Amino acid sequence: MYKSTILFVLLFSLLFILTSEALATAVDRMSLCDLEVFPGETIDTEITLEGTESEERSGFWYTYYKETEGDDDRMDITSWITVEPKDYTIKQGEIKVFTVKVKIPENAEPGLWGAISEKAGQEGHSAERRTYVIFKDVIIGGNVYSGFLIPVSVNVLKNPNSLVPVFNFVKQNIMTIVLSFVIVILLAMLLLKKNKLPKKNLPKKNQRKLREQ
Repeated sequence: MYKSTILFVLLFSLLFILTSEALATAVDRMSLCDLEVFPGETIDTEITLEGTESEERSGFWYTYYKETEGDDDRMDITSWITVEPKDYTIKQGEIKVFTVKVKIPENAEPGLWGAISEKAGQEGHSAERRTYVIFKDVIIGGNVYSGFLIPVSVNVLKNPNSLVPVFNFVKQNIMTIVLSFVIVILLAMLLLKKNKLPKKNLPKKNQRKLREQ
C-alpha cells in the first residue's frame, strides 16, 4: 500500500504542476486547511484564478478524496464541500473569483476532519492530506489539462453551550423572524383598535349599563 501511495503522488506530480506561478491558470490559495467552525455552520472561502496564457481556457472544479489505508470516516469530507461556480472560462489577464463552501453537519464530532494533522497545509506535509478541491482547465478545443490540488481540512469546534444551534438558526433566518414579529404586532394593533370602541360613541343604553357596572 505504501508503494501505491508513492505511485499516486508521482502520478499527480506529473499531471499537476505544483507551483501556482507555472500554471496555465494561476491560483491565489495553496491550501484551505485547519478551518475552524462549529457543527451546523457553513464557512465560505474565496479563491481567485487568473488567466496567464494567451489562449482562452475552459475548466471546472471538483472534490477529491485520497483514500489511504487506515483512514477513518473523518478523512473524507468531500460531501461537505461545494464550489460556486463549478464551471468557468478564463482569458489571459482575466480574474475569476470562486467560493468554496464547507457545510459542517449538525452531528459532526469536535476535532480535525479531512487531514491527519493540523500541519497538512504546510509545505512538506502532503502525505497528511486527504480531502482536496481541484481545478482543471484546458485550451478550448484542446485535450491537455493542467490544474492544481488544494487540500481542505476542518477543525470542528466544540459547541460552548446547547443554545448555539438556536443562535445559528436565528442568525440564518433573522429577516424572516423580524418580519413575522412585525406582522404579529400590526395584527394585534388592528384587533385592539377594532374592539376598542370609544365610550362617547356608545348608545345611551350601553352607557347606562357601563355606569351601573
